[in-house]
Amino acid sequence: MAPEPPHTPPERAARARDAAVALPLVGLFLLLPPVITLFAVPGDVAGVPRIVVYLFGVWLALVAGAALLGRALGPRAHTPPDGRAPLD
Repeated sequence: MAPEPPHTPPERAARARDAAVALPLVGLFLLLPPVITLFAVPGDVAGVPRIVVYLFGVWLALVAGAALLGRALGPRAHTPPDGRAPLD
């Protein structure tokens, strides 16, 4: 079996766009009341209620994911095939 070829930049950009669409949907799912109530149980983590730890953990994961996707999808300097600088 031959090894898979490495991902080309257009494929990586397409995957990043797909992840950018999925990230808010995953965040929405994780913040739905039926999921949140799983963590609304008595008990705490280092003196902080579990639900608070869960909410801030989800928030932090969403912010970190958005930052990573923003880097992947950020503006790129495009050089035309003829090597001339782009017109702005």
